[in-house]
Amino acid sequence: MSAGLNIDLHTHSSCSDGSLKPAELVARAAAAHIDVLALTDHDTTAGLDDARRCAAEAGIEFVAGVEISASWRAQSVHVLGLWLDPDSPQLRSALLRQAEQRAQRMRKICGRLTTMQLPGDQLLADVEAQPGVPTRTHLAQALVTRGIVRCRQDAFRKFLGRGRAAHVAAEWPAIEVVVGWIMAAGGVASLAHPARYGLSGGACRRLLTDFAAAGGGAIEVVSGGNASNHIETSAQLAVKFGFSGSVGSDFHDPQLIWNPLGRLAKLPDRVTPVWRDRRQ
Repeated sequence: MSAGLNIDLHTHSSCSDGSLKPAELVARAAAAHIDVLALTDHDTTAGLDDARRCAAEAGIEFVAGVEISASWRAQSVHVLGLWLDPDSPQLRSALLRQAEQRAQRMRKICGRLTTMQLPGDQLLADVEAQPGVPTRTHLAQALVTRGIVRCRQDAFRKFLGRGRAAHVAAEWPAIEVVVGWIMAAGGVASLAHPARYGLSGGACRRLLTDFAAAGGGAIEVVSGGNASNHIETSAQLAVKFGFSGSVGSDFHDPQLIWNPLGRLAKLPDRVTPVWRDRRQ
């Protein structure tokens, strides 16, 4: 990290698909001796006020963030907005549209489950009863709770994943649109976990070329669960394209012991830290 700081710029709370409330997330971050923490819920900034207040009480430097779903050549990608103003009118309006998109998709997926003789209406009600924006993780958990599958992974393998009977392709805004929202809110746009998209080397370079042209400023070089070769590849790409590098656990749930808060590899020295000119 920087001067021994423990930095985690990618976490989730129950305002999207995390299991902890914002205050609980910050308390866990404090217990993990995190110095700089970003809350980056999916397509919502609803938890930022609580997280900021609790972080101030815990002596943690807080970064207001969000993780926005976007599309690039029919590929779903995630863009982190860091150090942004959650009160930006353009961002607030955009996230309301994202929430409605998620709600419409959830209704379509549950409709498909109904045609498969599963309790789609009840599953939809289960999801809508949860706090935060509706995600497929919520639906996967509802399928587990009702005894239809054994675990969330089974829900995606059997019903919700790409190519499965209940899958509904997302229609997210183009990546340049999403980067524009983040920049309008004064934030830095960072491509989340670039190694997870399953792109070929050439496709990844084209994605980063387009991301840079749109105004993207960073990529997540170190992400929770990344192998050392993924870090090395992402570091090379950051240098090649002139991006800053970010680090983030993508923490969702304490039960996922392979992905703890703040326990991350060091950002390679040759990569400029995204926080270098942003820290207080």
